[in-house]
Amino acid sequence: MTSKNSKRIVLVALLIIPVTMYLVSIAVSGVVNFRTLENLGPPSFDSGSTTFINDRRDSWSPDSSSGKIIVLSFFFTTCPTICPAMNFHLKEAHDRLYGFKDLIFISCTVDPTTDTPEILFDYKRNLGVEESNKWDFITGESEELYALANSYYLTALRDSKSPGGYAHSQSAVLIDWQGNLRSRITDQGNILGAYDLSEAYLIDQLVDDVRVLIKEHRKVKMGRK
Repeated sequence: MTSKNSKRIVLVALLIIPVTMYLVSIAVSGVVNFRTLENLGPPSFDSGSTTFINDRRDSWSPDSSSGKIIVLSFFFTTCPTICPAMNFHLKEAHDRLYGFKDLIFISCTVDPTTDTPEILFDYKRNLGVEESNKWDFITGESEELYALANSYYLTALRDSKSPGGYAHSQSAVLIDWQGNLRSRITDQGNILGAYDLSEAYLIDQLVDDVRVLIKEHRKVKMGRK
């Protein structure tokens, strides 16, 4: 190989490597076809005197997660239908996003009578995320849990006609670091609102949208927005 050809190869490499690194950084940072998510505002829920308990018996409230992006969902451990698939897909999202700071998954039971912190921890362990500090399983008073769900336009209630005796949304919502509900706009111009956890393509959208919020949050913390 001549010296001239060697120099040419080095030059091409110097041009290609920065471009490749830039494209990789875009993929990792979550830049997709839009730069922000619709801000649907804060919920009507007042967490003033409300205290929920997580699977480690630590207290939790939406206010205690201020400054973090939250993926919020509702389920129950004895659910005979959709919950196992929901949390299987949520685990996929959790694992893909685990490296990001200021992100937490919150899964609230709709059956707090059965789902004590101990039961929730066993469930978490069976799911393989017992060591995770990014996913809390929450219990508390029924009416307060249901009020929390309703404030984010999710369903959670006792229902003797539903499998397992409870009805709940099979979707998750995104809450930003200021407590606002956030959502993408669909190709049809509609607000998506919630992410159906039974749909694989919506898990991909959920992951993409969390990355968008993470990028936005970084800009806020850096004082660039």
